Amino acid sequence: MTLNGLKICWSKKVKGEKRLECGESVNDSRIIEETMRLISEFLDRVERHKSALLSDLTTPFDRDINALSDWLNGVVIVVDGDEAITELRMAEREVGEKMLALLNQVREKWLRVYRQELEELVRKLRRGEATIIISGEPFDRNKSFIVHLYTENLAIIIARVAESESITSHISLTGLGGIDVIVPKSLNDKGLRAIQCGLLLTDGSIDRDDYPVMGTNRLWQVVVFTMVFPGKIHMIINGLNVNNGDVSVIWQLRAIDHKDAFGSKAEVVEVAGGLGDDEFPLFLLFVVLGDGNVNVKERRVRLYMGYSKLELWGDLIERLEGLGFREEDEGHKVAYMVKSSKAANLTKKMLSNPIIKAIIEDLARLPDAEKLRRLIELANVKVKPPNKSSIEVVDGVKMTIRIGAGGIIELRTWRKDYREVMKILEKLRDAGYKETKLSKWGEKFTVYMSMDVIKKYPELISKVCEVLRKIYDEAMNEDNMKKARTIAKAIRKLGCQ
Repeated sequence: MTLNGLKICWSKKVKGEKRLECGESVNDSRIIEETMRLISEFLDRVERHKSALLSDLTTPFDRDINALSDWLNGVVIVVDGDEAITELRMAEREVGEKMLALLNQVREKWLRVYRQELEELVRKLRRGEATIIISGEPFDRNKSFIVHLYTENLAIIIARVAESESITSHISLTGLGGIDVIVPKSLNDKGLRAIQCGLLLTDGSIDRDDYPVMGTNRLWQVVVFTMVFPGKIHMIINGLNVNNGDVSVIWQLRAIDHKDAFGSKAEVVEVAGGLGDDEFPLFLLFVVLGDGNVNVKERRVRLYMGYSKLELWGDLIERLEGLGFREEDEGHKVAYMVKSSKAANLTKKMLSNPIIKAIIEDLARLPDAEKLRRLIELANVKVKPPNKSSIEVVDGVKMTIRIGAGGIIELRTWRKDYREVMKILEKLRDAGYKETKLSKWGEKFTVYMSMDVIKKYPELISKVCEVLRKIYDEAMNEDNMKKARTIAKAIRKLGCQ
């Protein structure tokens, strides 16, 4: 259909061509309305970011150019320092300089070519003179609907995301050449293999020619990819994401010297499953950097995965649980969380390799590396010694021994999250502890067993008595007679042998 000179049509693929062409004309007013909603959102975003997108002085690449220049100035190479760290930082500088050169090349072409074409396209859209090609499902919100716009050197995609009301917009830049960088190997083969698995199971992938590849809008991830896949890396800037909040540069990376290193994601999982205890934290580090979240205040590390990825991970889930991760159902995805001292200790293990620690600390100076900074901060948190007054009642559920006046004992565990506390309660009752109860103290929920309940289960008596004896001995050694007498009463009341 032509609307005031605006032509809207369904997409048609042409053999041998990457770009779509106009097929059947669109006449349905509802489809036209949905199409124009996406066009309107794109125009609003261009207007919002016109100081970067439509200026003849500033460009979308200036922020990254400035950030990278500042970062390179801080990459200090100490000749008489640790040789491995010195070589690492020389490699970081080489990569950073190549990235900067590429950014400047694209910036120059943006001002000379791309900006004018975008400006002309926006003018045509507002005048109703452009051709709009659509694909996808305009009415089914569980499927994507996409608007395609083309100029000579730009290919623009505006998409309504499946199962969401969110809209993404991407400007592809055609006619650009990339740049190659050669990076030396900084880690041993086992360590590199572990890190590669972590990256490829999250933000990385394997292309149809069996090369490891990654697309990213984060400067720190560009550098990470080159360090993880040493040898020749081809990098190219191929577009911009135009979001509500900002405009970001899209990098595409290909590890030329690692063709056929992995055949599929399933093979990556298989390799990861065979990693030793020393390498598994390295794997997990890059999983967290890709699909995870680090919360320093709450001392939590979360991993997010859709249900399809959950199935792919298979036995790796057991290894996560062995490190203290626990599952949380978040509707359309699953989160695996580890918290408190376990989270802090895990991040310490992740950064225990000096080379990895240096890479993370160096890249944390980049403005877009907030997750890296939080990871370092959590790794530096002072961890309290393990609670010596707790026992593991069932697998994964620890309860604290609370000793009251007169030597009365209870087993308790506290949680803020009601869903989490109900899972604990259910797990204890399923294990046979039917008398376990739930109450609320202030903002926290408490799962508890009274002394009368403990006495019904010989295995609980044995565990509690073992802890009580140790606490009694410590109290005596510290000459804390009041505490020792209270514990002695508890030992007698419980009938410890």
